[in-house]
Amino acid sequence: MRNDIYFDPMTVEWVMAHCDIARLGVQDDESVYVVPVHFGYELDEQQHFHLYFHGNAAGQRARLMQANPHIGVEMESDYQLLPAPQDSAFSARFRSLIGKGTVKELTDAADKVHALTVMMHHYVARMPHPLTAAMVDPVHVWRVDLDEISCKVKNPDHDWQMILKQLGHPLETTDAVTASSQKSDADNKD
Repeated sequence: MRNDIYFDPMTVEWVMAHCDIARLGVQDDESVYVVPVHFGYELDEQQHFHLYFHGNAAGQRARLMQANPHIGVEMESDYQLLPAPQDSAFSARFRSLIGKGTVKELTDAADKVHALTVMMHHYVARMPHPLTAAMVDPVHVWRVDLDEISCKVKNPDHDWQMILKQLGHPLETTDAVTASSQKSDADNKD
């Protein structure tokens, strides 16, 4: 089993907290329509994640979600190409997340205020003015209830390793660059 894939809510939330954009994959006949969105999220008492986003109700994304509410979600953060000790030995450091679930539009004013407040708090720590029902009335808001979710932490640096350790994950990390360098060193000794 891979040692860089995680399913526990605490690690998933740590990764999600560092992502700025979510990409939604919505079924479009025989292909997938992928669209980036700003988002907010919360974890409920049953340890299920809910994503919130807003947008145009007359657009293609809204039309496709209404026709088929099953969607995929992808996020990533902190991508860094790692140096290669030899040709073709590149690797990368990043955090990413994938999931799937169902989406529904929120129409109740209190639900919309809550969702948009959660979204705002994902990007700013303190909002200057609380949202009101009148402010959110013209805004179209959706919630994604994630049924499956996992995250990947590829080639964690020292700080990430310490956080993963605090989250209860033993680390045995050898990235592609290090492994390639070790193999090259071993080959040169022969």
